[in-house]
Amino acid sequence: MIHIFSLLLFVFNNTAIAQNSIHLIPETSSIRVLGTSNVHDWEMYVEFQTETLDYEIPNNSLKKLKNIEFKIEGNQFKSKESAMEKKAHKAMDLSHFPYITFLLKKITIRNNKPASFNAVAFGTLIISGQSKDVKLPINGKILGSRKMNITGHIDLKMSDFKIKPPTAFFGAISTADEIKILYSIDFTSKQKISPEMLSSNLNP
Repeated sequence: MIHIFSLLLFVFNNTAIAQNSIHLIPETSSIRVLGTSNVHDWEMYVEFQTETLDYEIPNNSLKKLKNIEFKIEGNQFKSKESAMEKKAHKAMDLSHFPYITFLLKKITIRNNKPASFNAVAFGTLIISGQSKDVKLPINGKILGSRKMNITGHIDLKMSDFKIKPPTAFFGAISTADEIKILYSIDFTSKQKISPEMLSSNLNP
């Protein structure tokens, strides 16, 4: 009887570990897009939906994450200037390609400490129907037993996705091709964040 109980306990614990997940916190997360023009700098930001998805963590280990799709509606990209917002949405051709998608292929955790870790997310970014393989640097911080924050940025070009930089006033104002995407995302973990969850998959 004891052996049966031990076996059931073992199966239960391992099932619980395999089913751990993280949940994006929209209220404290941000994605910003920064650019320049021949007149002034500009910025757009993501207005997250209040309801977000959970992402399963296989075997409670971030390094096991792969083949996960992160999708954001293009209309969630906002600007304090309505004209800029409309031109950006038109340039991204949201009527035909309404989503911006990142397909995560794998994560490499380079090093980790009790309260922080560094990683690189490898994947494919899809904007306006065009794909580009990218590497997203991640600086992670543990904010509590069940909460973490990841930050980073990546430099891109609109032309990478065949997007024509928006113009205004008959071309008198033109935006530069280069953009910078900055992200700061908060997650809660269904289970406590353990050292195993953040263990490195690179040799020391």
